[in-house]
Amino acid sequence: MAEPIVTRTLGIDFIYFDLLFLGIWILFLIRKGYWFPIIWGIIGWGMYLIVDYYIWYIVLTSRTYSGPINPHLFFMWFTFSPGFTQFSYCFIMLEKRNFHDMLIFTLVFFLGWILVGVLSQLVPLQDTIVEVSRNMGAGNQRLIMSLVAIGNILLAFILRWMKQLRWEDVLYIFIVGTLVELNLELSLLVSGIRLEQGTWSFTLMLVNTLVEFNVGIVPMWLIMRGFLKLRDRRLFPPLTYVHFRYIQSDYNRVMLFNHINESSLLRQKLIRIYGEPRVTHDIDYISSLS
Repeated sequence: MAEPIVTRTLGIDFIYFDLLFLGIWILFLIRKGYWFPIIWGIIGWGMYLIVDYYIWYIVLTSRTYSGPINPHLFFMWFTFSPGFTQFSYCFIMLEKRNFHDMLIFTLVFFLGWILVGVLSQLVPLQDTIVEVSRNMGAGNQRLIMSLVAIGNILLAFILRWMKQLRWEDVLYIFIVGTLVELNLELSLLVSGIRLEQGTWSFTLMLVNTLVEFNVGIVPMWLIMRGFLKLRDRRLFPPLTYVHFRYIQSDYNRVMLFNHINESSLLRQKLIRIYGEPRVTHDIDYISSLS
């Protein structure tokens, strides 16, 4: 039986457009003060470097590359693009400050990467081809990923049993993981990059969308909670999701609003970030629930 080979072919101009998108994405994060997502994005880049570049390309040689760019330089971009963008977006969605921010970043995330793929097809800046492939059979990659995926699901059920997660949290976490990978797959689809034995495969796209990023989404949620506890010195009781669309400032901190006074440092900080009308609105809303 032939080994399962997953191949991407792209023009050099795809990299140019992607670097432009990455610059815009980072600018949005900085302007919104999303420093933890930036840190988490850098961590994600490091993880992609270790797995995709060092283990798969250097050690196992299951990842192959051909093209005019220096391979080591190419893999700096190849790992940074998904590593930083996907992990920072994941942190934004799991942090859930407010619906407005999540909607804006989701639109930028999806439209940005899809436009990268479309522009690389429509604007012929430099169509020199780069090809990168991965042998999914090397090093029992599929078996390992399957076991990790099962362990991830079991971890979610254990956390639910320990009452650290609600069912709505479990569903939301896996929806976020699916959205993260779906965007990458859509970008590869519209750009014509994703190839399997010379043709695009719906099955490959579906499996990748449901599995690839979700294999580690629950540990990511746990790490995110650790980041928030480090930032706020505590974790605030979460609202149920039916209230989420009414929150205009910070979903994670809003339960504390009716206990903070006018001179509270947290209140003043939130007013600087979101403006006094939004903070006042949320205080009144939380008070109305009691």
